[in-house]
Amino acid sequence: MSTGGAIINDDTRTPAPVVFEAPAPGRWELETTHHGLRPLSPLLREAYVRAFEAGTVELLKRYGLPLARVQSKLVHGCCYVRPLGVGEREGSPPKAPPPVFVMKVLARLHPTLRRRARVAKLAWQERRWREEVDQWFDHDRSTQVASNLALQRVELTELDDASLADHVAEALAHFEKSARRNLASHGGDLMPVGDLLAHCEGWGIPASEVAGLLVGSSPATLETAELLRPVARAMVAAGATAGSIDSVDDVRALTPEAREAVDAWLELHRWRTVTSDDVDRPTLAEAPALQLAALQRAVDHLEVQAPDDAAVRSRVPTGHRAQFDELLVEARYGHRQREDIRGLCWNWPAGLVRRALLEAGRRLADTGRVQYVGHSVELFPDELDRLLRGGPGPPADALAERAAQRDLVEAAPPPRTLGEPEPPPPIEALPPAMARATAAIMASLESDVTPAQPDTATTTSSSTGSGASATGIGIGDSTYRGRACVVHDLMDAADQLQPGDVLIAPFTGPSINSLLPVLGALVVEEGGALCHAAIVAREFGLPAVIGARGATARVPHGAQVEVDGRLGVVRLLPGEP
Repeated sequence: MSTGGAIINDDTRTPAPVVFEAPAPGRWELETTHHGLRPLSPLLREAYVRAFEAGTVELLKRYGLPLARVQSKLVHGCCYVRPLGVGEREGSPPKAPPPVFVMKVLARLHPTLRRRARVAKLAWQERRWREEVDQWFDHDRSTQVASNLALQRVELTELDDASLADHVAEALAHFEKSARRNLASHGGDLMPVGDLLAHCEGWGIPASEVAGLLVGSSPATLETAELLRPVARAMVAAGATAGSIDSVDDVRALTPEAREAVDAWLELHRWRTVTSDDVDRPTLAEAPALQLAALQRAVDHLEVQAPDDAAVRSRVPTGHRAQFDELLVEARYGHRQREDIRGLCWNWPAGLVRRALLEAGRRLADTGRVQYVGHSVELFPDELDRLLRGGPGPPADALAERAAQRDLVEAAPPPRTLGEPEPPPPIEALPPAMARATAAIMASLESDVTPAQPDTATTTSSSTGSGASATGIGIGDSTYRGRACVVHDLMDAADQLQPGDVLIAPFTGPSINSLLPVLGALVVEEGGALCHAAIVAREFGLPAVIGARGATARVPHGAQVEVDGRLGVVRLLPGEP
């Protein structure tokens, strides 16, 4: 394994005590948004870190932000990040920011900061995010889909072992390139949305309310529902019910239109990761029960109330309402790429890596080089390559130990932060355009992560009684009562979910979107006002609570719960589950 670059605290391939220390001076934040608390698979780690750092560097430069890069380091396989300011030396103890007047002088004299300030000014003048969004939808999107399909159509069983090793390397390189592309162009949605959030925060309007104004501007969120509408119509026409449909082939046999819709959906979605951005969790292709549940729950129409811009606009100071209108238009323009590019440039390429790993794992399991097919993800890329080419590699029991160690780290769980707190630099000392860009990116990132809150249960009373509850960010204006379907892995949802249930999970992934029309409400432990779960809840008109830490532990499966989307509270109602 390479020991250069950012991976400096991941210096062992064998199980180690779960003791977490900051990988370098400064405050480090655990990245949980896209793979929860689980350490990254060894196979993906280096590509993940390289893509993360290289992609964010491009974003920072493109919008004139005062950061050199966002460092990403692994601690027991967990990804911790820390921004590195322009002029700050990596590895040096952080210093308190200078007084505001000194910062103002530095920002105007430091060569790099002067260049960044000019870039930031141009970015706002040119509305640079529109260029990125247009580039994605007008050109890059179709190219990305074609590249994904080309890898997906390779018949892996026809490859010899050496050719399979080459294919794994190609898929991993494709993932890294695609993930970097995703992050480098992330400003297309982060900047205009964050700009709206930051301005509204200054007007006293919280992000949770502003985010609701973006409903209808994320077409990728509803893609599965749109693709499967012919299935819903075919089931109605045939008088079929969920109970009378036993397989995907039963659905395909309903009508030619249903067959075409199912095949188109599976071609675009089956090899995407479902519950994580990592390669150690199943794809839709490996979950026939989830495929069938999505088809059984297909709907012809989605009735979602349009956002009430006027209610929020009335809270904006009169002199700033024209500015609010413009900010909202730009935020909606940028927001439409967010879920789309993530699915095509991250979840699908990661799923294609997993597809290759499964074939490699089958061959290695047949020869006793791994104990289980899934242990292929515990190999580092150079190890897997050598094994497939008949060379030496770690013994099968060592790979089993690595898998057990990652389970142990996840269960610990890893701390959310490492290192001592650092005071933020005074944004007001930066040149105006750079300060605006900084405020926008900070607002966007904060809206995506789980809000800080005590990891303790609260007690909340309701008209029907009181009980243990979880709290978080509320989505929607209604309260819903129903049976709790508690899952720790979304792959279990298809087997346990009943129409009208409240799904309670650690977090959601894009492939779960197809099940949302039958939910009564949604509760997730991770995420902020603009995380995936929050976006899909709004697009499907579901009451939800986001960032409700500990919800899967506090609410028994099958219990009756009340989800208050207005207050962001999950109440456990009296009675037996």
